Amino acid sequence: MMHHSKLRSALIGALLALLAASCSVDKRGQQQLPNHPIHESHMSDKPLPGYVPTGVWRVKGHSGNVVYLAGTCHTVPDNQLPFPSTYYAAYQQSRDVFFEIDPDSFAVKFMMFRALPSIISFMISHASEMRSPKGLTLSQCLSPNTVKLLRAHYGSMYASKEHFSPLGLLMDHEFMGDENPNQGGVDDLFTLLAHRDHKKITSLDDQSVVKAINPAMEAFIDEARKNIAQNGADAAVKEAILRTDGLTTTWRYGITDREAAKEFASMRNDYPAMYQMLLPQRNNKWIKPITRAIEGTRTTTVFVGAAHLPGPDGLLALLRKENYKPEQMYGIDHPRVTNASAARWPRVGN
Repeated sequence: MMHHSKLRSALIGALLALLAASCSVDKRGQQQLPNHPIHESHMSDKPLPGYVPTGVWRVKGHSGNVVYLAGTCHTVPDNQLPFPSTYYAAYQQSRDVFFEIDPDSFAVKFMMFRALPSIISFMISHASEMRSPKGLTLSQCLSPNTVKLLRAHYGSMYASKEHFSPLGLLMDHEFMGDENPNQGGVDDLFTLLAHRDHKKITSLDDQSVVKAINPAMEAFIDEARKNIAQNGADAAVKEAILRTDGLTTTWRYGITDREAAKEFASMRNDYPAMYQMLLPQRNNKWIKPITRAIEGTRTTTVFVGAAHLPGPDGLLALLRKENYKPEQMYGIDHPRVTNASAARWPRVGN
C-alpha cells in the first residue's frame, strides 16, 4: 500500500520537477544510458513464468497498430535501474512517442520562460520560511539521527542544504527533483532516445499548464506545513526524502485504482481547484490525441506520470468510457536493489 499522501504529492512534485529540470534532460539521459538494456524485448499480456505486472498498458487499434501507455516516475534512483522490460519493448515497437512535455521543443522552452515570473514570485514571498532561522542551520533544526541520514543521503551536497529550514528542504527536494542533478527518470531516457532515433515526438501539455504552477506550489507547501506541524520536522523529512518505497517503486508495477481513488479523493476535497488543473483537466485534454493515435495506423508509446493512469479521472478510466480495452503488460524486472530493500520487490526468474 502506498504511504499516505505519496501519490498526490508526487503529482504536484512531478509537474514542478518537469518544468524546473527539463532543461538538462539530455545530460541526465546520457548519464543513465549505460545502465539500460534499450533493446530489451520481453513483454507479454499474460503472466508468464518470471514475469511481473508492469506500469505499461496496451490498447489495440483497428488498423493493427498499438498504443502503449507507460506510467513514469520523473526521478528514479540508480539502484532502481534498469526499468521493467516492457518500457524498452514498447518504445522499440513505436514509431511515435508522446510525452507530457518535450523539453527540446520551442513551445516548451517558451512555456518555461512564461513560468519563471510565477516561480520567482513564489520563492520571494516564501523566502523567510524556506531558510533556517537566523543563527541556526538545518542541523540544529533536526535530530542528530536525521542529520546523519541526510548527510549519507546527500553526500558532499549536504553542505549546500544547510541554509534551508525543514520546510525549505522539503520544497527543494520536490522542486529540484532529487539530490543528484544528473539523476533523471523514465521520461529523460526515452526523450533522449526518441530524439536520437528521430521518432515523431508529441507534447501533450500546452501553455495552459503554466496556470497550475502557483496553485501546485502553494498546495505542496501548505501540505508540508501541516505535515511538519502534526508529525514533527524529523518525521516529515524522513517520509519525503529518506523513504525508498511509495511511488518510487509502485510506478513500475502499476498503481491500483483503489489506491488512486483514496488518495485523489482526499486531494480533491482539500485542493479542488488545483486537483482539477493537475489531473482531470490535463487528462481530458490528453485523451484526445491518445484516441486519435489509437484510431490511426502508427504504433505509439505515451509516457506520462504514473499518477495520471489510474483512478476514476485517470487515462485508463477515460479510455474505458470510450469503449477501449487497456490491457496491463507483463515483463521482466531486475533492478539493482540493495539487500535492505530487496524484500519490497517481486521475485522474478531468469
